[in-house]
Amino acid sequence: MAAPKGAKIAALFDFDGTIIAGYSATALLKEKIKRREMSKQEFLETLNATTQYSRGKIGFSGLMTASVKSMKGVAEQSYVDFGEELYEKHIAQKIYPEARRLIEAHRQQGHTVAIVSSATIYQIAPSARDLGIEHVMCSRYQVEDGEFTGDIVRPLCFGPGKVEAAERLAEQTGADLDRSFFYTDSDDDIELLERIGKPRVVNPNRKLAAIAEERNWPVERFHSRGRATAV
Repeated sequence: MAAPKGAKIAALFDFDGTIIAGYSATALLKEKIKRREMSKQEFLETLNATTQYSRGKIGFSGLMTASVKSMKGVAEQSYVDFGEELYEKHIAQKIYPEARRLIEAHRQQGHTVAIVSSATIYQIAPSARDLGIEHVMCSRYQVEDGEFTGDIVRPLCFGPGKVEAAERLAEQTGADLDRSFFYTDSDDDIELLERIGKPRVVNPNRKLAAIAEERNWPVERFHSRGRATAV
């Protein structure tokens, strides 16, 4: 609340682990399995890609490319609808109360509030609407004639791609990134944390916690209940 008012100040938020507890992709995968909308082959391919990613054998782009292949020919609207159901059943209850209050505080200051996430619009859009966030910069699947092509839109909103997304948002809105905030829990976002004027670390993993301590970046802990505690 002590920050200058106005739209030239942006407040950028990562989604998974920052606005919500846990990962929306996990909830999406579990729901698809529960509905039996994922074949055994799809499941094994997704598991293999996830394992390779966790071991550093493929990058995030490789993970997303593998996951979208099976969606070729599927109507995009079915994923829009699925995202709404996913929000009602799983995601809404995962939003941190502290994140909700923080977002509202930035909105009251007239700041340009945005989600900048590697997740897809289908995972994020219902939460953004609930939180009153107009701008969503995220990873996207290619769509032609209302159907997925089985490929991704490059660059993905990950690593350097998040910096590109934030700079694109700044061009569109007139926000000054050197005076703006970025909240995240992951060291995957180190490029944008270094680019932004006011980096803010939330629920950091071990690597990011060490980096934040070294660089004297503010750290906050969000909980499923209770208030954020500044460190």
